[in-house]
Amino acid sequence: MSIELNNVDYIYDSGEPFEYFALRGISLHIDDGAFVGVVGRTGSGKSTLVEHLNGLLFSTRGDVVVDSDIVRNERAVLARIRRRVGIVFQYPEDQFFAETIFEEVAFGCRNYGFSKEQVEESVHKAMSTVGLDPERFLPLSPFQLSGGEQRRVAIASVIAMGQKYIVLDEPTAGLDSGSKLAVLTELESLRQTANVTVILVSHNMDEVAEFCKEVVVLDEGTVTFQGSTDAFFRDAELVDRTGLELPESYRLARALKECGSTLAVNEGSTDRMLDSLRLCVSDLGGA
Repeated sequence: MSIELNNVDYIYDSGEPFEYFALRGISLHIDDGAFVGVVGRTGSGKSTLVEHLNGLLFSTRGDVVVDSDIVRNERAVLARIRRRVGIVFQYPEDQFFAETIFEEVAFGCRNYGFSKEQVEESVHKAMSTVGLDPERFLPLSPFQLSGGEQRRVAIASVIAMGQKYIVLDEPTAGLDSGSKLAVLTELESLRQTANVTVILVSHNMDEVAEFCKEVVVLDEGTVTFQGSTDAFFRDAELVDRTGLELPESYRLARALKECGSTLAVNEGSTDRMLDSLRLCVSDLGGA
């Protein structure tokens, strides 16, 4: 099963003097169990695109298909779609309302009609998945937590409902480097253990290079590239044309090559790149 977009257009203020195309002829395919980055400069259509995936927006033309269900504005269809596709928006902790973390994470489960036992099990499992000890955290107020912990609670609220597609719009915005790494590592672990599909909207190209195996690149509402993340970042001219920056690891690899280095380095991660360089230096008898 998969998510497919077939020649999708979306027009804001359609029929009005200031109408404009936010999406033009978008066609793409996202497989089960993928970790996909959606990238592009500000205004390229990223948020508009992902809001089509669970019926927050409806295409002006073309079809959005989730596991053979065409997304359309019908109650029964939307219920099925939203049972499968969850979205975590930027700064989701700003929408917290419950007195305890348990009530916060349980809210969606109850809306979907989970039994009391199912709610308990789902909430505890989701909290463990995002690296927060249920026994310690569930009785607390969400407002007692650090920014990184709050973000993980927001993600747990989606995970608890058992959705197979999780869409995250800038999930690491405003977090320190340690919290960013923890959030993304836990998402990758969830993808591997539960075959959840993760769709990550991000401006951080280092994060995309590190965690996303595939990338969808938007520019002025059109798809300019879909495929291997490594293939995209190896095409420095294409990256430049889309207004994006090469990740630090790819910039370093490019600089080494321009200096005539023949070292075999891993470009997907700055940390792995440094490990490769240290190994090469060690093999050459360096310090």
